[in-house]
Amino acid sequence: MKKRIIYVLCLLASIFAGCDFQKNPNQRTYESSYNSSSTATSSSEERAYLDNSLRTGEEVYEQPSIEDDPYYDNSLRTGASPYSSANTTGDESEISVTTSSYSNCDVVVIVKRGGTIARNAYIQAGDSYTFNLPNGTYQVFFYGGKGWNPGKAMYGGKRGGFVANESYSKDSPVSLENERLEYELIPQQNGNFNTKQSSASEMF
Repeated sequence: MKKRIIYVLCLLASIFAGCDFQKNPNQRTYESSYNSSSTATSSSEERAYLDNSLRTGEEVYEQPSIEDDPYYDNSLRTGASPYSSANTTGDESEISVTTSSYSNCDVVVIVKRGGTIARNAYIQAGDSYTFNLPNGTYQVFFYGGKGWNPGKAMYGGKRGGFVANESYSKDSPVSLENERLEYELIPQQNGNFNTKQSSASEMF
């Protein structure tokens, strides 16, 4: 089997954008920014608005944090197939995907052939998975995010999706003939591949 290796240069920028959820103590939220830099006039206007809301019986809506979502820390095992795939037989070629251990985001890799999902697999951050496929032309899509909700409604009637920081990207179609194709979803200096932006409608 011939081996064709693709090293990813900027994939994390598109797939894992915003997926580092480590808290920054210097981060200024709206509340802290308002309290530290607002003028006396704006403060009095805000108090008047809140007083008026209380008088009319209205409540100030506070948007819940995404971290309060019950699925925020949920994930599937690496290799699980969250979506249905076509029944294809043969294992002459391989597509291998390795994800970054520096990101808190997982990835669902979707391999399509002729516009149909031929294979799909969930890969946890810092893990890898290999698809065994018959020879042919494929297009690989990457659906990244944080927190897996198995009941989330997706495009095309599919179920299952991330609750935070979703991203959709893809590679160009590639033909495999007794070959192994490797994706490393890790920024590298001499990488030779960048993903293109995709969408849920194109991916599913």
